[in-house]
Amino acid sequence: MKIKTLLITAIGAFAIANVNAGDGKIVEEVMIVEETNASIAVGYNTSYIFRGVNYGDNQVTAQIDYDIPNTPLAIGAWYGNPTQGRGLNPAQTDELDLYATVSHSFGSVEAWLGYTAYLFPETGGGRLGNSSTNEVGTGIVTSAGPIDLAVSAYYDFNIEGWYVDATAGHSFDISDIVSLELSAGISYQNDYFSAGGDFNSVLVVAALPIALTDTATLRPYVAGNFALSAIDSFQDDQIFGGISLSVAF
Repeated sequence: MKIKTLLITAIGAFAIANVNAGDGKIVEEVMIVEETNASIAVGYNTSYIFRGVNYGDNQVTAQIDYDIPNTPLAIGAWYGNPTQGRGLNPAQTDELDLYATVSHSFGSVEAWLGYTAYLFPETGGGRLGNSSTNEVGTGIVTSAGPIDLAVSAYYDFNIEGWYVDATAGHSFDISDIVSLELSAGISYQNDYFSAGGDFNSVLVVAALPIALTDTATLRPYVAGNFALSAIDSFQDDQIFGGISLSVAF
C-alpha cells in the first residue's frame, strides 16, 4: 500500500486512475489508510486528461482496489464515463481499466511493475482507434528530503509506443484532517501520440485532501495541463479540476 500512497502524494494527476495504469485519473487518487486491504472511490472530473490529452468533459468515475494479503500483488478496476466528447474521444466513449501491480521496497526506494488492460465497451470507441489496448509499466518512488519523486515508463502493445513521466511533489499539513498536496511533472513519448520521440506535456496539480473519518477522504483538486511538442498540434493548454470521495476498508 505504501507505493500507492506515495504516488498519490507525489504524482497527483499523473497517477490518474491507478499506479500501474499510469497517470491520469486524478479524481480517484486519494489518501488511503495503509492498514486496509481494499478501497472504493467515486468522483467527478471537469475534463478527463490522460497523458496530456483530453478524452472528454464532465466525467464521472468509479474505482475499486484490493491489496492481496501477504503478497506484493494489488489488483483493481476503474470505470470512467465522460458525458461530453472532446479531443480524441468525440463520441464520449466510456472506458474500463483492469490492472494488476507488484511492488517491492529496496531501502528508501519502492519499485513496481504492472499490467493494464484498457477496454472501450461502446461501438466505435477506443484510444487512438483501438477498441482495447494492453500496457505494461514499471517505475520507482523515493524521496529527496521533503520532496517525493517518482519516475515511470509504459509500453502499449497495440499502439507500439512508449510513454515516460517524472514527477516531484510535497504534502503540507494544514490541520489534523486537511493537507495541501502540490506536484509537478513532465512526460516524454516515443511513437505514442506522434512519430519518434518528443516531450509530451507538463502537468501541475494542487489538491486538498480532507480526512472525513479514519477511512473516508474527500479530495478536491485543480490542475493545469500544458501541451509540448508531441501533442501541441491537437491539444490546447487547459485548466481543469474535480473532486473524489474514497473509503478504505
